Amino acid sequence: MNQQQPEVDKDTSENSKKQLTTELFSKREYAIYHPTYDKELDFYQTVSSGDIRKLDAIYDDSRFYIRENGALSKDAVRNARYHLIVSITMITRFCIESGLSEHSAYGLSDIYIRKADETHSIQGLAKLHKKMVYEFANEMRTASLHGQYSVVLKKALDYIDNHLNERINIDDVADAALVSKRQLFRLFKEEMHTTPAAFILQKKLESAKDMLRYTELSYVEIANNLSFASHSHFISVFQKQEGITPKKYREQYYRKHFSNPQSPA
Repeated sequence: MNQQQPEVDKDTSENSKKQLTTELFSKREYAIYHPTYDKELDFYQTVSSGDIRKLDAIYDDSRFYIRENGALSKDAVRNARYHLIVSITMITRFCIESGLSEHSAYGLSDIYIRKADETHSIQGLAKLHKKMVYEFANEMRTASLHGQYSVVLKKALDYIDNHLNERINIDDVADAALVSKRQLFRLFKEEMHTTPAAFILQKKLESAKDMLRYTELSYVEIANNLSFASHSHFISVFQKQEGITPKKYREQYYRKHFSNPQSPA
């Protein structure tokens, strides 16, 4: 049995070589080429650096449609979907290595892979690809801003990010950062020029704006999800801070991101 194993491996290797040779010949015959390795790396590194200006300069909508990306399936839509999933996977890994939290990176990855599975046109997948790329890049830009903060403050910010659905107690934030409440206030004042309470409210309102833009959740549901005292309190605070009611905000921005992925939140 052991003596025959090398022959099996040899046959398998030969078959693989034949398939590879045929594949390469076909690509040369029909002028189908994968993007160069350096270009791929440059693209992924641009996204993971959060450099929106450079991304604007190098991103080309038409590249998602062209045949040089390679054939992963004979079905055109399935082929585009596979390429999108590969792109999501690579960008996710690059962003994690560049400092994006695994929680955020894998969360975005799961969302976009599910959306890819639900999209059944090449045009739709191309739009989804662009939206995904810019969302990851914007997340990295935000993460890079956080990189200027002290380790202690980062712990506090991480705790807040992970508990936005709760009524956050400042004492709990201080405990998570392993500092006293007084020290926490000093850190926020010195490094962020704000107070913990004001920052928490800002983050909750940012999350609320995302819900208003990207979901059909009611104001009651949004208020409950973010642990506001009531939906009327949420509406009042939102209008005071943003200068516009949640209703007006949704009317202006609901799903507008589909046509302009890099539009500000």
